[in-house]
Amino acid sequence: MMDGSLQPGRCPSAGAGRAGRLSRILRRAVLLGMIAAVSTVAAQEEDADDGRTAEQDESRRESAESVSWPFDVTLAAGLQYDDLVTVDELDQSLDEGDTAAVIDLDVEYEKRFSQGTDLDVGYSLSQKSYFDLSEFDLQIHNVSLGVKQNFEDFDIGVRSYAVHARLDNEGLLNFQHVSPYFTTFLSERTYLRAGYYYRNKDFPDNPDRDGTVHAGDADFYFFLDGTTNYFVVGYAFEREDTEADEFDFDGQRVDVRWSRRFDLYGDRPVRVRLDWRLEQRDYDSVTPSIGVRRDDDRQRWRARFDFPITQSLTGLLTYQHRSHDSNLPSADYDDNRIEAQLEMIF
Repeated sequence: MMDGSLQPGRCPSAGAGRAGRLSRILRRAVLLGMIAAVSTVAAQEEDADDGRTAEQDESRRESAESVSWPFDVTLAAGLQYDDLVTVDELDQSLDEGDTAAVIDLDVEYEKRFSQGTDLDVGYSLSQKSYFDLSEFDLQIHNVSLGVKQNFEDFDIGVRSYAVHARLDNEGLLNFQHVSPYFTTFLSERTYLRAGYYYRNKDFPDNPDRDGTVHAGDADFYFFLDGTTNYFVVGYAFEREDTEADEFDFDGQRVDVRWSRRFDLYGDRPVRVRLDWRLEQRDYDSVTPSIGVRRDDDRQRWRARFDFPITQSLTGLLTYQHRSHDSNLPSADYDDNRIEAQLEMIF
């Protein structure tokens, strides 16, 4: 589930023009990926860590600029089928599948100042409504604020989020997230984003899970053919400290992502993305229900296909398989998810 905007400094070997163009294309893709990564909680915790393609985000930016509209607005709607309904934040799973209607709305305002400072303010709403299992209906609100200073060879910035999640129309989770970060080109084809984040979590009906998270992460981007063909390797380490000792853990995560664009329809490319994630959690204390310290290994495989219909309308198809290996029975499961949406950029 679950992190800053990107405008790289000059790449000496490629020249300022090429680096500037590449940074503009990537900036919004990484920004939105980070927003998605921190705002996916509960049943959607691991669904949207890099939601849109670089080309779609660049298209949205250009469309907004062409009509002098100060906001970027994206609306997506469709259906999702889960063969095992879960609430990961509460370690709950139901051995039953269901189909849900899903709606995602993103609104963002950007301001670029002449002294090299960028400001981003955003709001997103995600709603999942199951056809039969309405007690698992999930709604997420996310307000974000980011400030970034662009230097010649690197950028530094900070992003903050305030997230409110509701399960079955009752408060599930609130958290505040602050993340300073650093970005730079290591070479003409290699880009680094590294950061630290602090998160304060509050569960209205589960105060034992209230706590704080301290984490560090780094992502290396390797461009085989600009944003047409690239892959990303990421690593994160986090320490979660909660009110109840049984929920304290040290965790580490490894991500490998690949993205490839196929120009089958001229200026409306088809995008294929594949990713794999491994997350390991080592809990500090004995979990009373099982009488031993809990130990989790979580893997996720995902494939996503974006099919352009018009310049502003895109079809999205996603398949995901997760394998959670845990000595806590409610957190030990395999599941599959299929989602189909139409996305409109305004």
